[in-house]
Amino acid sequence: MPPTEAEGLGDSFYPFLGNGGYDALHYEIDLDVDPAANTISALTSITAQATKDLEAFNLDLLGLEVHSVAVDGVQAAFWRSGHELTIQPESQLAASSQFEVAVSYSGSPEALDDPGVPFAKMGWLHRDGVIYTLGEPSGSMTWFPSNNHPTDKATYEIQITVPEGVIAASNGLLVDETATDGQTAYTWRMDDSMASYLAAVYIGDFERIDHGPLYDGGPIIRDYVPRDASPDVAQALSVTPDVIAFLEERLGPYPFDAYGTIVMPFQLGLALENQTLSIHGPATIGPGIIAHEAAHQWLGNSVSPDDWSEIWVNEGFATYLHLMFETEHFEGDFNDTMTQVHAWLSSEGIGPPKGIEIQDLFGASVYYRGAATLHALRLHTGDDTFYTILRTHYDRSAGGDTNTDEFLGIVDEFAGPEAVDLVESWLYDEAVPAFP
Repeated sequence: MPPTEAEGLGDSFYPFLGNGGYDALHYEIDLDVDPAANTISALTSITAQATKDLEAFNLDLLGLEVHSVAVDGVQAAFWRSGHELTIQPESQLAASSQFEVAVSYSGSPEALDDPGVPFAKMGWLHRDGVIYTLGEPSGSMTWFPSNNHPTDKATYEIQITVPEGVIAASNGLLVDETATDGQTAYTWRMDDSMASYLAAVYIGDFERIDHGPLYDGGPIIRDYVPRDASPDVAQALSVTPDVIAFLEERLGPYPFDAYGTIVMPFQLGLALENQTLSIHGPATIGPGIIAHEAAHQWLGNSVSPDDWSEIWVNEGFATYLHLMFETEHFEGDFNDTMTQVHAWLSSEGIGPPKGIEIQDLFGASVYYRGAATLHALRLHTGDDTFYTILRTHYDRSAGGDTNTDEFLGIVDEFAGPEAVDLVESWLYDEAVPAFP
């Protein structure tokens, strides 16, 4: 039986990602990894709360062999169609009840082609002796079963067992590292809510660089670099404390316990804001892109879009903040920077962020016209009101999700209907508006 609309959450671009009927609260992912063979033997346990009476429910999992499924310790029937894993407990789950589902599975995870990311494979990737994950938007279902949509966040504990001498990193804090019988188990804990697409696994010959807390009571800063990396890599990452301080001044306290960057030993062609440990290649560790992925920890990770068509609330905001930091870092003039962005948008006829198709999910409309939208608002309102809007937008949705209408409501509250009309012209009109 093919999946039906009810088996997804009805996302505009990914209608079959995510599942209804329950709220995931906590994931425990136990991975035993053979990096040389690129195989895993895994058990993922999910604590969830039913939002209605459930005779059956779905998880998102693509590929891999499922050996067994248990609900509250009792074996459950299951069947699969595409990435939908349908589970039928022995007894109906009552609305509002908590339950635990445990899925045992194994195999060699395969990356997927995501229509929103035509320039790269997504999911679990294995290259040159390194394993890494790129989950945005759909890739996490290649290595663990989940409710794979940013509107259902949860806490995580991820244990990765690898051969001794191999480093395994993930989200949050490293809470345990145990070596036995030639293997090392690394246990990582993410105690703040996280969308499934931001969960990460990194395995390889890396060196951890600890910088300690940014300030008393602040986040721990730690990076991972290839063990044979040039000193220039660590030097490039040393800008991170300045980035975090810059962002905290504008958005408020950093939302998680730790932050850092992991640098691959090869070029990626992208960077990604996996929660608390962003992934970069050697070509993307300049100040601007480091600031971009760090900004996402607030706007994208703590506050996520409630639909993938709302991606500009991730990328437009992060782009604007990274352009601000980059210009300040190199002692430039920010109005000149944005004038150049506007001229480029106009000459290329870059369309509106709210008019994209799925293949433009990570295109110039979302990033740079999204950023210019915020600059137009700032020019209209002045700095004080603009930063009040920006901070309120973050504060009201921290730990949750948001959308354009909610942002426009905040603009209206602090700057009035003229400001709303201005922002809407940038978000919806085909022609690039003039700056105020």
